[in-house]
Amino acid sequence: MPSPLRLLLLALASLVACAGEESAPPDGSPGASGSTAAAFSLPDVIELGAPTRPIEHLETVEDLSEEVADALLDFSAELTRRDFEKAGSWIADDFAGHGWGALPVAAEETLPLGATRLRFDTSAAPILGRDAFMTERQDLLGPFARVELAKWKVKRAEFESGARPWGVVHLFVHVIGESGQGREEWSIWADARVEKRRGRWQLVRLALESAAVARVERRAFVEVGGAAGLAHLGVRFGKPGNTEDAWQGAAAGDVDGDGDFDLFVPSGARNFLYLAQPHGGFDEVAQERGVALPAGGTGTVFFDYDNDGDQDLFVAHRAHATPAADGGDERWEGETLHLYANDGRGQFSDVSAALGLDVRRYGFSVSVLDYDQDGWLDLFVASYGRVGSEHNNSWIEATNGKPNALFRNLEGRGFEDVAPALGIAGTSWSYACAVADYDGDGDSDLYVANDYGTNRLWQNEGGTFRDVAPELGVQDQGNGMGVSWGDLDSDGRLDLYVSNMSSTAGKRILGRLSESLDPELHAQLSKAAAGNTVFLAGDGGFERQPASAGGVGANWAWSAALTDLDLDGALDVFCVNGFVTGDLPQDT
Repeated sequence: MPSPLRLLLLALASLVACAGEESAPPDGSPGASGSTAAAFSLPDVIELGAPTRPIEHLETVEDLSEEVADALLDFSAELTRRDFEKAGSWIADDFAGHGWGALPVAAEETLPLGATRLRFDTSAAPILGRDAFMTERQDLLGPFARVELAKWKVKRAEFESGARPWGVVHLFVHVIGESGQGREEWSIWADARVEKRRGRWQLVRLALESAAVARVERRAFVEVGGAAGLAHLGVRFGKPGNTEDAWQGAAAGDVDGDGDFDLFVPSGARNFLYLAQPHGGFDEVAQERGVALPAGGTGTVFFDYDNDGDQDLFVAHRAHATPAADGGDERWEGETLHLYANDGRGQFSDVSAALGLDVRRYGFSVSVLDYDQDGWLDLFVASYGRVGSEHNNSWIEATNGKPNALFRNLEGRGFEDVAPALGIAGTSWSYACAVADYDGDGDSDLYVANDYGTNRLWQNEGGTFRDVAPELGVQDQGNGMGVSWGDLDSDGRLDLYVSNMSSTAGKRILGRLSESLDPELHAQLSKAAAGNTVFLAGDGGFERQPASAGGVGANWAWSAALTDLDLDGALDVFCVNGFVTGDLPQDT
């Protein structure tokens, strides 16, 4: 599935194609004489060759890059399954490449949680033929108790013009699994020559750049959802009954007052409410407790709206208005917002209509705050746009999203939307929001992450709001998907972690557009493809941390949680990522 960013960048490309003139690989290079394994002898040095007439037409070269990327994902899928015979079909008979199965260690590094990282001396890498290279893959992956990932990903690519396609690609090989030495994560960088033979892309040469492995004797975390009663087997995405991808969020709160955290999870066919049990597991009770339907909720939160000491439940939903063809009243479609009152024992009743919350919004995320400091908790609902039918009107600063809402709590007797009056409704494609008193003045401020545009930091000025994101340097233009506040550098000040989409294809395309695009536009698009952002609070503002500081590479990132996972006193980052996620490398 092409990403929106890739489609945008391809639209910016020149329409003048440079491809089409026939050429063959240089004399003596792989494929020039149709050599086979029987007539092939290994070279002393791995030479990839370089395109002498590289394809410059952006859409053509990117289509070829995607072809190679897809072929290597199929190769990765077979490696993950450990079907080495099938995987070998992507390796040319006359392949020659560096192996990394028995390299000498160049450096050893101690990591948190008792892990170590070994960096290898790639100058000592042996040159292997096809059969030996695949045997090495089997020797490395075969003993694993479980291979979670064995992905070969194309980061850059250049191709020669002509009728016999070939090119040079920059690869990242990422392997994660359980071996006899514990949990391992291999990170390999290499350049490769690829050729399309008999309609199929194959690896012909592989030159190793770097190789490292991180190992830990045992897992720091073990997935126990099934054993704890939290797992639910649903319909795989794309199949009938699961064609939506907008269910997001979960809420934690003590529903029944027993001191344990319970969980609410909205979903497509029905919602789930998991009550924590004394033995450590969970019982699912949504139907009995009155919150199983309506399904399809998005952002959700537990909070005590009526100040009676128990946790009530709010669930956002998506709805939109369609103008009438005859000029009459617009027609609303979709579900209303829902607020469920807790009776103090974990039984819920829907009080949305009675409190004026049975209104329709295109809600995605929810935050609770007492914005006016009257002692009653209010609700902010970040609203997105109808991406399936009303596409964003800009990739840089979209303005056709649905308005956000700030529901002021009228002392538990009802709610009114004051966002328009306070100037914070807007029409951006708001995806996530988070509340904190970042400036320490005693009131709640609000950060809103927007897709297809710049973010907002609404500073609370005694019950009114002012966007201070530009002056504090936290607009973070791009594809905002999540935001979390936390003291990341342990200096006593709240920092910002913003989740954004990272696009390998986008970075490839932008690298080719660096000379042809306006520098400001190129910088904006580069930021949209760059990934997550860490902002550290400083004197008078925030400072964006360089990617080299770490913590930002999460691919197609969504929400992040900041917590001290290893109990060392410093906050760590757990970021959810993926788009259509399953068990295969092709699942993004």
